[in-house]
Amino acid sequence: MTDTISFEAPTMTVPEMDALAAEAVYQAIQNASNGTSRSQQQQDFRLGMSNIGHCRMHALLLMKQTPPTEQRDKTAAFIGTVLGEAIEAQLKREHPDWLFQHETVFSIPSGGEVNGHPDVVIPATSGATLDEFLASRAEDYEGEPLFLQGIWDLKSKAELESVRKYGQSQQQTFQLTGYAKAMIDEGALDPDKPIWIGDIYFDRSGRVHEAYAIGHLYDPEVVGHIDEWINDVKYALINGEDASRDMPREWCWSWCDYATACRGNDTDVEGLIEDPEFIAAVDMHVEAMALEKRAKKLKDDAKTALAGRSGSTGSHNVRWVDVNAVDMKAYTRSGYTKLDIRPIGKPKGK
Repeated sequence: MTDTISFEAPTMTVPEMDALAAEAVYQAIQNASNGTSRSQQQQDFRLGMSNIGHCRMHALLLMKQTPPTEQRDKTAAFIGTVLGEAIEAQLKREHPDWLFQHETVFSIPSGGEVNGHPDVVIPATSGATLDEFLASRAEDYEGEPLFLQGIWDLKSKAELESVRKYGQSQQQTFQLTGYAKAMIDEGALDPDKPIWIGDIYFDRSGRVHEAYAIGHLYDPEVVGHIDEWINDVKYALINGEDASRDMPREWCWSWCDYATACRGNDTDVEGLIEDPEFIAAVDMHVEAMALEKRAKKLKDDAKTALAGRSGSTGSHNVRWVDVNAVDMKAYTRSGYTKLDIRPIGKPKGK
């Protein structure tokens, strides 16, 4: 007698199963991101070094234990975290005497403490002296690369042009300085010798192959500026006032977990458009902007897929053309009026 196996007809369609599998992977990414130490710190309403120097109102709401009003997509953060951990693991194999994700405490001069976990610490005992460091940069030097004592913070970004153009933010300078001061207090860094603190960026899109570093020597005077910033937040907390909203509202609606709680209906637009003809014109403009955005993305994706390829499809010729650089004479652009239509601020979902 032959055994037979019968299959019941699936109750889900193939597209529905595809969507279910995709959602499972997406949710796993979000859950993994929410389980990181930084995310847990936010959920526990604890101020960390990454919060200082950014937005004082955000720090105030965090200290007041205000529940977040927005749920943000964490995909980019997840990719950055995974890649950062892999980079740190390799650096640890190559430099076993360096410290990675070392738990430290920044003592606020006017009182209080802030916990932190610098990505990379090169202790004074492992760092080169200034003379050794400078000698290692000579053209005839043949030894291993030498590094000054200091703090490295690894950061991921989709392409790096904006980083090259704008450099470090106040938040990044405060964060690195706070880490360095904490490690000086621990005795791991020597304040009498140069301490290099910097952000090292890598492109999570993979289009830019080289990492890019922005750094400077530790300046103890910055610690005083950090103290002033924190005291502004403390003052608002003690006196029941709002703190400074240091970020533009467009940024808040795109990225901040407290956009609704903080910004509400905050806008500089006055008046209500009710005429159906004008409303239709606004809708038409918004649709055109969406089409432009999609067209640009399609072109960028196609250029990535066709990198280095040329030929004919039978209907189109494909070639890459080098465009020579051209010196442009300086000129003054005439002023003009620009139509600016954008969504009213509201939380952005996934």
